Amino acid sequence: MSSLSGSTLRYNMKQRLSFTYLIFIFINTLFVVKYASRIDAFNGYVVAFIYTLLISIISIVYIRLDLKNYYKYLFNITSIFFFVFTIYININVDGNSLMVDRWSAMEVGIKALLNGEYPYSAVDHLNGRTSNLPTLLLIGIPFYFLGNIGFLQSFAFLLFIYIISKVFSTYKERLLCLLLLIFSPSYLWEIYVKSDLMSNFIIILAVVVFMQDRIFRNIKNNPLFESFLLTSLVMTRITAVIPISILFFKHFYRFSVQKKMIFIAVSLATVILFSYICFNKVSSFEHFCKHNPFELQNRQLPILLSLILIITPMIYSFRAKNIKSILYLTVIFLLLPVSIAFFTSIYYSGFKATLFDSNFDISYFNMVLPFLLLSLTFDYKILLPINRNMSSLQDPAIILG
Repeated sequence: MSSLSGSTLRYNMKQRLSFTYLIFIFINTLFVVKYASRIDAFNGYVVAFIYTLLISIISIVYIRLDLKNYYKYLFNITSIFFFVFTIYININVDGNSLMVDRWSAMEVGIKALLNGEYPYSAVDHLNGRTSNLPTLLLIGIPFYFLGNIGFLQSFAFLLFIYIISKVFSTYKERLLCLLLLIFSPSYLWEIYVKSDLMSNFIIILAVVVFMQDRIFRNIKNNPLFESFLLTSLVMTRITAVIPISILFFKHFYRFSVQKKMIFIAVSLATVILFSYICFNKVSSFEHFCKHNPFELQNRQLPILLSLILIITPMIYSFRAKNIKSILYLTVIFLLLPVSIAFFTSIYYSGFKATLFDSNFDISYFNMVLPFLLLSLTFDYKILLPINRNMSSLQDPAIILG
């Protein structure tokens, strides 16, 4: 590697790491400020500052430490302990006492579906309705039968452990990514309130990691399988189309006409099948217009802006050269619609109403977190002394912007 290319790579890694770390801090301090301020003894802003300082110091110290063979044991012990912790929280926290209804919205939606009723008419414990698209309701069914929808979070945590074990080659990297996750107040909030949002995107991340490996190694996939799998993911949440587009649109563009037709046909069949399962019991078209998941998921942004933010990642998919660039692009394009909605709410309602009075649901930022954590972990080596990290910079990362 020439000194020029090495310097360029270091510069781009620094730029990317700076951006992703700032986003990591921004998302988590929003949760710290909001919820620490509800405790009379605490000033939310002071607690957020202390959190930022501590997580920054701990991260730098961890990165520069060399614990040799202990990383494997620490990773395994931490994984087991936190998995048990998620089970404990889900069993011992009474969901009906929570002022967040994602868990109960999914539960009543699944119950209605299994009873042959229209799931989007079912009312949860806070008089809300589920906004989950059909696939996510179907994913939740096994956990409904286990007696606790919150166990979806425990499953998603194990899936995240599996993902980072596949993506990162060293236990130091795996442990770093794991620690960043469990020291994220935004994720701890997800666990406590039994939310399905971040679990949804951990599942999407797993498929992205699986598919990108096969795509970039030119392993032939069955277009029937690809179409069914990716369409099913898009039918979990509207914004799922963003990481799927970044991952797959370039690949789809290069298909032959015949493969494109097969892919589209299977995709349409999947949409029709899942839509029939969940929408066939609706009493009327008027009722569907008032009670459907699309309206609930898209109420934060104008439809035209949402379409633009969904189509643009398709163009950028041609710039995705490896898993690092897919993750980074996904962070950017998932962050955009949430940030626009957040700052629009601040503009019209003010910061206090937006954050503290919950005019905006800041948990939408958690869609970004699984991709953000992997992107952060990929670039941490840039903080090592130059003679220690140059050998780790051999993997070419796409230069964005």
